[in-house]
Formats: sequence, C-alpha cells, structure tokens
Amino acid sequence: MRIRLESLRPLISRQSLGAVVLVAYPVLTHAAVTTGLGYLASAAWLCLAALLYLSFPGKWGLAGFALLAAAPLVAEPDVLLKLPPVVFNVALAVWFGRTLAPGEEPMISWFARLVRETELPADIARYTRWSTVIWTAFFVSMAAASAALAVLATPHAWSVFTNGIDYLLVGALFVGEYVFRRVRYGHHEHRPLADVVRTVVRAGKLAPRRTTRR
Repeated sequence: MRIRLESLRPLISRQSLGAVVLVAYPVLTHAAVTTGLGYLASAAWLCLAALLYLSFPGKWGLAGFALLAAAPLVAEPDVLLKLPPVVFNVALAVWFGRTLAPGEEPMISWFARLVRETELPADIARYTRWSTVIWTAFFVSMAAASAALAVLATPHAWSVFTNGIDYLLVGALFVGEYVFRRVRYGHHEHRPLADVVRTVVRAGKLAPRRTTRR
C-alpha cells in the first residue's frame, strides 16, 4: 500500500507542544518546591527553555534555549525558578503599559479592535484604555507580590501563589472584565468569550508586527 507524502501531518503541532510545556511548567515547579527534588526544578527550567524556542523558532530561539538550558549548571535550579514570575509579570506590565503613551493604541483597545474587526465606538475606546491601565497595574502588583513572597515567605507559600493563585487571578480578571463590559456596554454588540480568547492568542502571534501608532 502506497502512502502519499502530502497526506502526512505532524502528530504534534508546535502550538500543541507549547501548550503542554506551558501547563507542565507550574506543575513541575510546585512539585520541585514541595519535594525538594533538584531534578524536578531542572525539568521545570528546561520547560522554560523549550517554551522560548517554541515561541521563537530559528537560530535565535535555539541560542536562547541553549543559554537557559545551561543556566542550572552555574546556579541552583530552585533559585532560578524564583525569577520567572517576576520577570514575566514585569515584561507584561511593560508590554501593556507602553501602549498607554501619547499617540499609542492601548493594548486592550487593539485586542477589542481585532475582535470587532472595525474601529471602536468612542465609549468603548475610553473603556478599553482604562482596562489597559488596570491590566498594567495588575501585572505590576503580581510582580511585586512574587518578589516579596520569594524573599519573605516559605517556598511552599511562594509556589502556591505563583503557580496557582496568580493564574486564577488572571483568569478571574479576564472573565470579570468581559462580564462587566457586556453589562455596562450592553447597547453594543459583543462577541462570545471564546472568540475573545482566540483573538488574544492570535494577537500574541501578531504582536511583533503590531503597529501601535494611530
């Protein structure tokens, strides 16, 4: 029986593998903290390295993977794991916050425009700007809390917050903002929440090509 080459497809896509790694990272991190097993901390750190390469495939992504993968050779993995929650939240705060500068399109306004596929009504534009402010402040708060817990709290308490509560708070703010917008601005048409989630995922891929000047 002949197999047509064009009918073959990868069993696991880059996006699917990235999702698996993204879920595995907090699980492995919490397991490393609660058990004290160094190899679990190393595995969690390798998840971060893999996620970097999957996000930026190519020679630069491979170089980043190699650097991150080698980091546990020069520093304790359990110490390294305290850094990502702070770095990620600071990076997100900067990513959102810089779009609040004069002449820039606020990040949530951009998301909303991608969902609607048209320009925003004036009241929605004002609301999405304030929503961007709230998200920026949220990420700053999460970075500060993660840093404080890393220094002052027990490793278990730090892990519960950064690998559990943090994600729940992100989800709660995302869903809460969507519900509030539908109630407060019910006179406008709103897309289903699933469409909003898909748009946020797509926006992450479009971000490098995003034109913020309006």
